[in-house]
Amino acid sequence: MHPERTDQYLETIFLLIRRNNAPARTTQIAAEMGVSPPSVTEMIQRLSEAGLVDYKPYYGVELTEPGEAQAKRIRHSNRVLRRFLTTVLGIEPETARKEANILQHNTSETVLEHICQYMRHREFCPKCEHPIGSGCCKFSQ
Repeated sequence: MHPERTDQYLETIFLLIRRNNAPARTTQIAAEMGVSPPSVTEMIQRLSEAGLVDYKPYYGVELTEPGEAQAKRIRHSNRVLRRFLTTVLGIEPETARKEANILQHNTSETVLEHICQYMRHREFCPKCEHPIGSGCCKFSQ
């Protein structure tokens, strides 16, 4: 499995579960990600085998505890990077969003922790103003 693709699926499933307040449907995942339903089914099977999701046909997809933890790390990383790119480097929010999506897969925990520290643990995402959250930043503990 490609880590970036896995992260995209986990993040999408996480957001759909939050939005629906119910399991994510494969058709919703496909629509959200712009892929075919059979592609979603194939990836869901892989994620299930990896212990990241629970899938019940005709019911939907839920994240396991490790899957949810990984999805939250992804979201935290993305928000920290987006905030850093806009606030510190002055990059326009839409460009920062795209760049953060790329960087989140290639930024180590150590670098992310130091970015958190440098920014003094900013609390909100610049684009959507949602809380960044404490995530895994050891400097915010």
